[in-house]
Amino acid sequence: MITVADILALPAVHSWKMLGGKPAALQRKVWNLGIMDASMGDDAYSEYRPGEFILTNLGFARDEPQLADASLCAMVSRDLAALAVRNTHDLPITDDAIAASNASGTPLIVYEGEYFEQVIFQGMKLLERDKVDSDIARLIDGLLQSRTAESIREVFYDAIKASGSTVQCAVLRPTGGDEASLYAQIDELVDVATSIKKEWERVETANVFRYHDCAIVLVTYNRPPAAFGIQTESEFMQLLRPHGRLVGGISEELPLGEGDLAVREAFAALEGAKPGREPLVRWAGMGLTAFRRAAQSDRLISSTCELYQQMLRDQDEKGDSDLLGTARALAEACGDVRAAAEALFQHPNTVRYRLRKLKSVMNMEDATDRQFTRFLMLVFLV
Repeated sequence: MITVADILALPAVHSWKMLGGKPAALQRKVWNLGIMDASMGDDAYSEYRPGEFILTNLGFARDEPQLADASLCAMVSRDLAALAVRNTHDLPITDDAIAASNASGTPLIVYEGEYFEQVIFQGMKLLERDKVDSDIARLIDGLLQSRTAESIREVFYDAIKASGSTVQCAVLRPTGGDEASLYAQIDELVDVATSIKKEWERVETANVFRYHDCAIVLVTYNRPPAAFGIQTESEFMQLLRPHGRLVGGISEELPLGEGDLAVREAFAALEGAKPGREPLVRWAGMGLTAFRRAAQSDRLISSTCELYQQMLRDQDEKGDSDLLGTARALAEACGDVRAAAEALFQHPNTVRYRLRKLKSVMNMEDATDRQFTRFLMLVFLV
């Protein structure tokens, strides 16, 4: 989706100021761009449609400020995405026009930059580009619902003409949540993809595209790695690291028929990325967190964890002494009773008593302490 903010971030727009409308209006969807080059007639600009980004230089009014004012007031009432004025004739934009903008929600913007024909040219190219990316995004949405290796490979072929052996994915998001600059940063990532395609011998395809509020980098390889896949992940990170305005997650290299997992891994790793401190996170480097994220995304595992935790909550409500907290402490202490007791501010014998009670509640009286601890660590994985 292209927004008002995306249009205002075009190279042809050098600077801008919002006179009317709320900041949230910068996220209004733009589906078309047009020009207001004539004064209001009897039809009150009926040919303009909601959601259009309209530009004008008010040249038709020139030395007629009242005509310019009336035209602006009429135009903002059309529920446009935005009305942007390149005020080359220095006509006053009155409080009436600003009030009409605030009342309608259509942002009234003044800007400096190239002729509005150039803004429209760049804007229409951006809309065309966004349509292509949106089509790919829909294919990715379908990918995440696919179940067979064959269907997943078909999606990758339809999206990026990939038919190779393996795939690797990186998902990146602007650090400040600034979608307006996302395409500019995507252009930088295109250079990374070009470098990968040129310098990495095994690479079949390297593509970058927008997926909602993120950028996705997909690299497919024509043969499996000779060495462990983490090597390519490290090289991937070195290429992406200079782009400090982004945080990202990087998947392992997986068979193309498991490409949906590469996308899921990258998104899960992205959740752990933090600006400055840890801007890029590898799925293979997440350790226990990777298992937790995987368990959270699997409904059967997460519901099973919740089932056993709820059993302990129910038992605690009947009057038992914090079995849920004790079980969690034992899991975090890897079965070390003394460490769990210190965390709970309890005597070790109290924890040992509760451990026996826990085994009874879970119908695992015959399990050794080590076996039961492994079970508890799974219960509290999510």
